[in-house]
Amino acid sequence: MRNIIFVAGGTGGHLYPAMNLADYIMNNSRDINIIFIGRKNGIESKLLKDKFPFYGISLPRAIELRPWDYIKAFYEVEKIIRKLKPDLFVIFGSYISVPVLINAVFWRYPFYMHEQNVIPGKVIKYFSPLAKGIAISFPETKKFLKNKNIFYTGNFVRKEQLTIDKESCKKELGFNLNKKLLLITGGSQGARKINEIVKKIIPILLDMNWEIFHQIGENLFSEYIKDIPEEWMFKGYRPTPFINEMEKAIRASDLAISRAGATTIYQFLYAGLPAIYIPYPYAKDNHQYLNAKIAVEKGFGTIIKESDLSESVLIEKIVEWGDKKVKPLNLPDGREIFWGILKDYLEGRN
Repeated sequence: MRNIIFVAGGTGGHLYPAMNLADYIMNNSRDINIIFIGRKNGIESKLLKDKFPFYGISLPRAIELRPWDYIKAFYEVEKIIRKLKPDLFVIFGSYISVPVLINAVFWRYPFYMHEQNVIPGKVIKYFSPLAKGIAISFPETKKFLKNKNIFYTGNFVRKEQLTIDKESCKKELGFNLNKKLLLITGGSQGARKINEIVKKIIPILLDMNWEIFHQIGENLFSEYIKDIPEEWMFKGYRPTPFINEMEKAIRASDLAISRAGATTIYQFLYAGLPAIYIPYPYAKDNHQYLNAKIAVEKGFGTIIKESDLSESVLIEKIVEWGDKKVKPLNLPDGREIFWGILKDYLEGRN
């Protein structure tokens, strides 16, 4: 039995591709054991529960991080490694990866990496020369990395869920087949500014014959729904803290209003869903805007900068894109490609 340690967490953007790849590997191999390392009490500790073995390390949130926190985490990771004796690490970025990568380099464990965004994060960029190989979601990323083994795999999404029949998804989710469905998501943690603007135009959208599936964010939900009229619900507005079956929601929808995380964009491209992208303005290296720009250049929607966001601008874009159809892109199944690369490496070590 081979042990592979996946390192992912912090946000859904790092975690979901890792989970999707891990599921694929477990469904297509018999001699692989996948273990996750992430942050104690982070989103990963909740989403990985009962799915994969998980080891949490004592790192605070990024904004609270101090240099000595890495020292403590380094020794925690060292104990985990000594216990598990992994054959390989797969790193998905974020500061959570740093103590694991330092251990991997120090103890000479092999590791591969996956970069979700167009512009690679600092961790991926700094450690990329030492990796056995790096998988990238967008071809444009290659020029930013120093490694001879860079593979364009695309992002790791559940392809089979993004090609389900649209009508069956609408039925299963309980939406009206005779109305258009608008999906609104600010990412796994929600987006306060998007929620505030959307809230002001919901009556208008309902009168325009839209139904709305709105992921508010778990930390924002209770405050947001305090003054929501029941009439909105009866007319087809459905707010929720978190959408568990996001792939089905994407397939059921006719248009999305969304942040511009790499995994979300890749899901939209795969499913053929146009979107109004409102990139997170404080993302490092402005990577959400650059992610969205790739989708827009392919004809999959438009961008509104958060500084330009208003009720009138948003309604204008919904009207502009509400009846447009886009064809799903023929994208690679990144899970299959990357697992093939990892498997070849493991077999070559025999």
